[in-house]
Amino acid sequence: MGFCCNRFGWGGWGTWGGLGIVGLLLNLVFFGGVLAVVGLGNAWLVRQLGRPPTAPEVGVDPLEIARRRLAVGEITIAEFEEIHDRLQR
Repeated sequence: MGFCCNRFGWGGWGTWGGLGIVGLLLNLVFFGGVLAVVGLGNAWLVRQLGRPPTAPEVGVDPLEIARRRLAVGEITIAEFEEIHDRLQR
């Protein structure tokens, strides 16, 4: 029948096609596993990226924002003092 077809032709029953119902179940398990890995990978990636930064609230004191950032560890004490000095000018 040719060099490639082995009695199933192009696009035959797939890798495990000669195994009948067992081949069908193996295909379902394999592709279900692939979909699960892709889904879990997407969930992990979304959690790693986190939420995008939010814009500062209107009317909030900039020094208060700097204090909050210092409190959560986003900036160091030296950076806070520099911000404080610039805001006092």
